[in-house]
Amino acid sequence: MILMVFALLMSVGAMGVFSVGFVAWKKGQLQNIADIVALTAAKQMADGPEFTEALEVGRLNGLEPSDGFKLECLVDGQPSAQCTESISVRATVTRRVSAILPFLKDVTISVLAEATTTPRVVGTVGSNLLNLDTRQSALLNGLLSALGGGQINLSALQYGTLLGTDIDLDLLALKTSLDVANLDELLDLRISALNLLNEALIVGNADEAEKAMVGGVLKLLKPLNKVDLKLGDLLAVNLTGQGPGPVMVNLGSLAQVALLKSVEGKSYSLPINVGLLNLSVDTQILQAPQIFVGVKKPFLDPIVEANTAQIGLAVRIRQGLNLNILLVQLSALDMSLQLKVAGGLVEVNDIQCHMPRQANEVTLTVVPAVAEVCISKSAANLKTSVGGLSCGAPATVLDVTLLGLIKAGVTASASASLRNYPEEIVMGGQAPYSETVPLSLNQTLESLLGNIKLKLGIDLPVVGPLLTATVNGLVSTLLAALGPVLSPILGAVGAILDGLLQVLGVNLNEVTVNVDQLDCMNATLTR
Repeated sequence: MILMVFALLMSVGAMGVFSVGFVAWKKGQLQNIADIVALTAAKQMADGPEFTEALEVGRLNGLEPSDGFKLECLVDGQPSAQCTESISVRATVTRRVSAILPFLKDVTISVLAEATTTPRVVGTVGSNLLNLDTRQSALLNGLLSALGGGQINLSALQYGTLLGTDIDLDLLALKTSLDVANLDELLDLRISALNLLNEALIVGNADEAEKAMVGGVLKLLKPLNKVDLKLGDLLAVNLTGQGPGPVMVNLGSLAQVALLKSVEGKSYSLPINVGLLNLSVDTQILQAPQIFVGVKKPFLDPIVEANTAQIGLAVRIRQGLNLNILLVQLSALDMSLQLKVAGGLVEVNDIQCHMPRQANEVTLTVVPAVAEVCISKSAANLKTSVGGLSCGAPATVLDVTLLGLIKAGVTASASASLRNYPEEIVMGGQAPYSETVPLSLNQTLESLLGNIKLKLGIDLPVVGPLLTATVNGLVSTLLAALGPVLSPILGAVGAILDGLLQVLGVNLNEVTVNVDQLDCMNATLTR
């Protein structure tokens, strides 16, 4: 009997232990459900508080209709109704578990899980690099040759191979390749522009044939060895609280900003001849564009902001004029034009992660800076990246002989300043993608220069009273006829400059936004 009692007690104890183990096992099952639901919800924060996809994932993994269930968006650890601003979610699951022994009570189990996401965006604002042509490649060649170390003579096709490549690289892989400890050290690293691009090519996600094509172009850019860059100057980065996971950057975008940063402050004069029109375009990169890299935080606006290109141009225009006025002889036009054209600033204001991913959204604001024009002798502050353009004195643009005897000079001056309104852009879909957006200004250099109001004058020597009336009449006729002749010439110059500036990332009338990465999948359990 003693043995039987002992055996019964042991059996009851074993069943009790088994019951506790059964509850623990059920709680583990429930915890797994809460974890996967929280992780899924964190990847679709903009779909809260309903989180339809997360609920479906929960059901597929064992969530029962009778379970108590709650999903809450969190801001600073507290429940919030503003799921579109949140990056954290809490899942609470409650289930009643029936006792496995008749003398034990049913048990109610409650578990919770919290997950946090770090939505990331990487991209650039500039022109479509696939439109590169011979003039634009000549401009890049000249600017790079100004670095010294050899003449650059790449074709538009070769630049297109480099700047238009779809090879992507992970900044974390680049960090490892360059043997630095963390992302901050990578951004602070000084490295030659050529070595940077070569290292980026090595870690890029392309096959050997693609890499060989891009590598062949890089071998021709030896002057980039003479320029040391800090990677943090090329990338506008806000990765506070950055979690694990790749940060993908397009190699073509990196090459563009590295090239323009390398030649920042250098000047090159490009000759352009179109029919009778002869131009000398002196170009200087006042401010190189940047790649933006940002991670979303609650109520953070902007998430990240980056500069776009700012260009200074000094243009000399020479062309013979087909203008016949009796008793008036004209020289060819020789006019100076100064422009400061700036792309301004881009802000990433918001990232909204949805499921399906085709519904993802990035909200950006393009804040265009002024485009300023002077027709004058010179502008003293043309080569500075701050301050408005200060126009100089009127310039003599034509030599004229009146009545075959009286020599004089025709002067011209003009100024114009454009300031676009900030433009909000909402882009949707699964990256990478590119979208060209017309700006509200609806203006180009062609239309700006073609419609600029010229102030024309003439420097006349003193003439006798007998000639005054005749000379004044000729001057009035000449000045009245010159305006309609000069406007189309200036419009043609503007059209050439519009195309020339595109490869440098500047366009007055539209902006192309390239989003190389929009990562909504980087979620981790935090509780």
